[in-house]
Amino acid sequence: MKCFLLVSVAFFTATGAFSQQADCSDIFISEYVEGTQNNKAIELYNPTNQPIDLNAGDYKMGRDRDGAGNPMLLPITGIIEPYGTRVFVLDKRNPNGTGNEVPVDDQLLAVADTFLNPVYVQSFSPMYFNGDDSFVLVKGTATILDIIGKIGEDPGGGWWEPGDPNTAWWTEDNTLIRRAAVKKGVLSNPGVFDPSAEWDSLPANTFDNLGTHTCDCLIPESVSEFNEPELAVFPNPIAQGELSLKSNKEIRGYAVYSASGSLVTRREELGNVRYYSVALPEAVTGVYFIEVWFADGSRIHRKLLAR
Repeated sequence: MKCFLLVSVAFFTATGAFSQQADCSDIFISEYVEGTQNNKAIELYNPTNQPIDLNAGDYKMGRDRDGAGNPMLLPITGIIEPYGTRVFVLDKRNPNGTGNEVPVDDQLLAVADTFLNPVYVQSFSPMYFNGDDSFVLVKGTATILDIIGKIGEDPGGGWWEPGDPNTAWWTEDNTLIRRAAVKKGVLSNPGVFDPSAEWDSLPANTFDNLGTHTCDCLIPESVSEFNEPELAVFPNPIAQGELSLKSNKEIRGYAVYSASGSLVTRREELGNVRYYSVALPEAVTGVYFIEVWFADGSRIHRKLLAR
């Protein structure tokens, strides 16, 4: 049975009761996948020490199509364990599908916990988001838990980092991962959405981080300053095809990708160093992404520019 809810933008622009939510008190969006064709996924993270029943809590999520101001909200179900995630993927699984029915990538199929919205109907298409669609997570009828983008705004191709003339669209053909320091979602419609404030951006069709999320909610406040990795990547923009990594934690390895998602260079084992110089085999002007992993299993992503 089809079940959906269309809510006016006036509701979402109200702020009052939403601004007092405590850190680590309810679920939020921890990863956003806007890939090629039907590769669409949303990962939700439970930052609390108790399981959260999405059905009992009356959680919904969906897109605001092309800035219409009326988000399409689809009820979601399942249980998210303490400090765990749940991955929701657009329901396109027919291996013989063509056109609008092309199946999602096999890697995305493998990590999905729930498939949603198999049939496209323009007036009810909450999981068919593109770069210019804001995405909203709601609890009950009056509590905003998170927003990607700005409801009621169509930014064109997608949202970008304000004021950066070299930026590319972040919300189109990209995977966005919430930074570990973020402990709750965006609780009211922003005046300006800056994806660089809380997200790391990876190339299109990057799925290997889905299913787990690193968040400071799991780290006791008294020791978080000692446990959180700090990573300096310099120079950025890259100079003459070389950059350096410096961290307060032992670096185990790294991988550099082009903006199209192609692997540029990778080192699996560095011997757990805290400083390392990286030479790129190609220094073409453009956007790159680096993923760095540490001896304790944590990971950090950074966006790089080469001029």
